[in-house]
Amino acid sequence: MAIYKVIHYINQFFAGIGGEEKADHRPEVRDGAVGPGRGLQAALGADFEIAATVICGDNYFGENLDQATDTILEMVRRYEPDVFVAGPAFNAGRYGVACGTICKAVEERLGIPVLTGMYIENPGVDMFRK
Repeated sequence: MAIYKVIHYINQFFAGIGGEEKADHRPEVRDGAVGPGRGLQAALGADFEIAATVICGDNYFGENLDQATDTILEMVRRYEPDVFVAGPAFNAGRYGVACGTICKAVEERLGIPVLTGMYIENPGVDMFRK
């Protein structure tokens, strides 16, 4: 049995929903690991369980920042996770900003430890470095 419950945030591309044509995808939550979360689950080992994956399109998040953040926070809150992981966003700018934004909100408003990763030149790095 897992000791730590993880919620993972990814964009529409990594969820297998689609690319730019699906970047307006509204937030949704799926039980368990999705896409790269499967590799993350394997790397984390038996002490961690990705209980759910939150998915949101890059454009939707950026164009509906407050509403998307509030919706995703409610999704995360329902699972009562021990940690929240977003991405990795690599060098995808909109995705990096979304990962940083939602991590900051989860940490500040829910008090849950967060982790994200992105390429050093991603705009999200400068915005959310601290």
